[in-house]
Amino acid sequence: MHFDLLIKDGTIIDGTGKQRFRGDVGVEGGRIKDVAVSGLGNATAKTVITAAGKFITPGFIDLTSHADKNWSLFQNPAQDYLLTQGVTTILVGNCGASLAPLPSSEDAVAALRKWTHLSDVTINWLSVAEFLTELEKHRPGVNVATLIGHGTMRRGILKGAARPLSADELDQFVFLVKQGISDGAFGLSTGLAYSHEAPATHQELITLARAVAEGGGVYKTHTRHEGWDLVPAINETLEIGRESKAPVIISHLKAVGRKVWPSFSNALGMLQRANENGLRFHFDISPYQRTGSFLYLLLPQWAREGGFEAMCKRIEAADTRGQIIEELRAETLHPDRYLVASSAIMGTNGKTIREVAERMQQPPEEAILELLLANRGQVTIFGKTLSSKNIEAGLTHPLGVVASNGSGISAELVQSGTLVHPRSSGTFPHFLHRFVKEKGLMTWEQGIRKITSLPAELVGFRERGTLAKGCHADIAVFDPERFRDRSTYENPYVHPEGMDAVIVNGILAVENGQLTGAASGQVLKKTSY
Repeated sequence: MHFDLLIKDGTIIDGTGKQRFRGDVGVEGGRIKDVAVSGLGNATAKTVITAAGKFITPGFIDLTSHADKNWSLFQNPAQDYLLTQGVTTILVGNCGASLAPLPSSEDAVAALRKWTHLSDVTINWLSVAEFLTELEKHRPGVNVATLIGHGTMRRGILKGAARPLSADELDQFVFLVKQGISDGAFGLSTGLAYSHEAPATHQELITLARAVAEGGGVYKTHTRHEGWDLVPAINETLEIGRESKAPVIISHLKAVGRKVWPSFSNALGMLQRANENGLRFHFDISPYQRTGSFLYLLLPQWAREGGFEAMCKRIEAADTRGQIIEELRAETLHPDRYLVASSAIMGTNGKTIREVAERMQQPPEEAILELLLANRGQVTIFGKTLSSKNIEAGLTHPLGVVASNGSGISAELVQSGTLVHPRSSGTFPHFLHRFVKEKGLMTWEQGIRKITSLPAELVGFRERGTLAKGCHADIAVFDPERFRDRSTYENPYVHPEGMDAVIVNGILAVENGQLTGAASGQVLKKTSY
């Protein structure tokens, strides 16, 4: 028997949760041709990988990636920081922000200003089909699928206004969602905490989710609240899923702020009971105690309405500025727990808000507003606001999968001096090394399932996420004793160690721990299934 690629003498964890076994994997024509428990005997291959002492697993799947909206899919289509983690498939278009469909190119560009500099952005598409065709031309290093972004669509339909949709506008939105899924999108995402999506009514969301369900897609949501109103936000999500019949995935489930931590177990209980009653609710979670977010989200909701320009005008006006400061003080923000990640003010990146305030010789609340004004709202932060016990409870929960919530990394980003959350370069080794190997919170089989077959099943990536005959050959080979993340908040641009080989659609993208330069990712389309 002859193969294109043969992986020999490894410990196979097939992604299903079943007990590991010793064996070989044969690959032919981009597919897994054989998985043999007792080995493949005298089989030969063009390329042979000896995996003694190593795990052979499906390639990892990241359901909450933002590699699209910061443009790194185009600036760095290889996505090397994903490949060295063992990631072979990503889902983009998350948290309400997608690159398609675009009701008009002019409004699309306006929507992108929040996420990236526009000097090197060329948009030559409007529909999901056109976007996916363009993406294919850039030959991504990993498989890429997209959702339709609720916020992107709202900005386009409403020309940037933040208000409820009219009946005609909602009809237009429903049509575009159905068309987008027909073009290949896997569902709809929302970012209800953001100013342009916050006005969305309960009926709007149910109507859109119903259209998603009719198209066989998923409704994936960044819930309206992750702090004090977490439980009401979860309840809203449950009602949307219940009334629309759409399968629901909550993105980066968390309870932000010490006083809210007890609500996390309530949220888990609500999701568990919904599934026991026959509904389909799951969530993904990042394995880090620090969040990565936007500074402006610390402001009260009313102060953020209408987008960055409206927000900055309120900060500049004496009466509204005073009210914002008063409400910020009432929130007890703990400025020492927030680290500035990206700011145009020299010397602020990598500093806590308290340190920035001391440098400005101002109270922390004033420093927050000055940072926002100087950057016209575009400031990212890391916040140490999560409970380690809640993270562990979420990671081990049967309804949870692991996702990065990270950004794609490009050379432009590295050179800019901007700090990204280490989840962008280390989520999957961090999860496996810290929580599976060191803490033993679950078996290796359970941990691998949460980053392979389960996320594939939830979104509908058929023939991926499992090592079985006929499946696409997306495979990771790593040393469980050495595989770990090395990126930090101060230095996030560091590749993990211990990943020996990564195969994407049958082609070696990482060999002997080194990137090969192969670009064998596929653009996945729901219509292909």
